[in-house]
Amino acid sequence: MTKSYKQSNSSTADNNLNGVLLLRKPENSENPIKWYSSKIAGVPFILRNLLTLQKADIKTLVVFMQDPHGDFQKSFEKILQDPRLSQDIIWIGNITQLKEWIQNNPNPVYIFNGSALHDNKKLYQLIRSETQNGEESFFPINPENLQDLLLNNALDSIICRSSESRHMGFPVYIPGSKDVEIQKPEDFKILHEAQMRNSGLHHDSAITRILSRPASRVLTRMFLNTPISPNQITLISFFLGLTSAFLFSRGYYESSVIASVLLVLSTWIDGADGEIARLKFMESDIGKKLDLYCDNIIHFLVFTAIGYGVFLKTSETLFLYLGSLAGLGGLLAFFLLSPILLEKRSPEKQLFHVSEPELAEKFANRDFIHFLLLVSLIDQLEIFITMAAIGANIFVGYLVYSRFCKLKTV
Repeated sequence: MTKSYKQSNSSTADNNLNGVLLLRKPENSENPIKWYSSKIAGVPFILRNLLTLQKADIKTLVVFMQDPHGDFQKSFEKILQDPRLSQDIIWIGNITQLKEWIQNNPNPVYIFNGSALHDNKKLYQLIRSETQNGEESFFPINPENLQDLLLNNALDSIICRSSESRHMGFPVYIPGSKDVEIQKPEDFKILHEAQMRNSGLHHDSAITRILSRPASRVLTRMFLNTPISPNQITLISFFLGLTSAFLFSRGYYESSVIASVLLVLSTWIDGADGEIARLKFMESDIGKKLDLYCDNIIHFLVFTAIGYGVFLKTSETLFLYLGSLAGLGGLLAFFLLSPILLEKRSPEKQLFHVSEPELAEKFANRDFIHFLLLVSLIDQLEIFITMAAIGANIFVGYLVYSRFCKLKTV
C-alpha cells in the first residue's frame, strides 16, 4: 500500500519554500549556544534541524534568535562548515529585520519552532498535504501579532487552524509535536534514545526486530561518535562476509561454525551502517547501491562456498550443483528485485510516499543467517544448502511471475 501526499497549493510547488528556524533562549539561564550545540544521536541539535529542513525542501532559511549584538552566528561557525549543508542560511538577530524579511518575501514562509526536533518526512508531507494530522499542525499567523509569537510564544496570535488560511499569504507557524520539544536538559537524552529506537526500517521482519536490531544498535552506539562513515561500515561487513565464505569452503565443522558466527556479525554490522546513515543524515545513492551490491555478492559467495564445502566433506557431486543453484538463484533474484528496491529507497520516493513493502521485499532479507548458524552448530549444512537451492529458485520463479502479472495488467 502506498500513500501519496499531493501539494495543496500550486504556488507551493512552483516557488521556493522559505523558512524561519526560531531559536528561543532556554529556560533556567542555560547557555543558548551550548544548548543548541548539544548532540542528539551524534548530530548537534541545531544542525539536526537545519538538515531536516533542508531535506524537507526549504530552499532559503533564516535562523532567528533575539541578539542585540547580532554576532550569534559566529558561535555556530563550526557547525555551518558542515559539508552536508547546502541551503542558503540567513542569520538575523533583530526582530524588526525579521518582520521586514517575512513581510517582503513573495514566497510562502514557514516558521519552525527551533526548540522541537522536527522530522523531514512529516514536515514535507504537512507542507504539501491538504489537511493537518494529529502529530503535526500548522498555524497561520497574523503579521501584526508576529512579534508576540517570536518573542513570547504567544499562540493567542493564531488566527485560524484551517489549512485554507495559508493560501492568504500569512506566515505559517509549525510548532512540532510536544513529545519532541526540548524544554529541560534531560530531554536531550530522551530524544537521543528515541532517535536510536527509530533508526531501523519500517519493513523490518519480526526476526530482524527481535534478533538483529538490538545487536546492530549496540554497534551503532559504538560507531556514532567516530569518524567512520556508513560506507566504511558496509565494507567492514563485506570483508567479514568474504571471510565467512572462505571458511565455509573449507568443509570442516569448526570452520563452518566460525563462518556462521562471522556471517551473523556481518549482518549486525550491515544493519548499523544504515542506522548511522539515517541518524547522521549521511544517506546517499552510492551508499544504498554499495549496501545492496555487497549483500548480494556475499549471498552468492556463501551459497556456492557452502556447496563446495559440503562436497569436500561428503565427496558427493550433487552438493556442488546445489551450491551453484542456490548462488545463481540468489543472483537472479537480485537482478530482478534490485531496481525496485533502489527506486523505493530514493530520497524522492521516501519523501513523497509511505510504502508498505511488497511480499517479495519481505523475503529479500538476511533472516536465513540465523537458521544457517543453527544447522552449522548441529553439523547439518547438507540440509541448509538443499533448502537454499530450492527456496532461492522458487523465489526467482515468484519474482518472474509477479513481473509478468504487472506487465499484463499494464
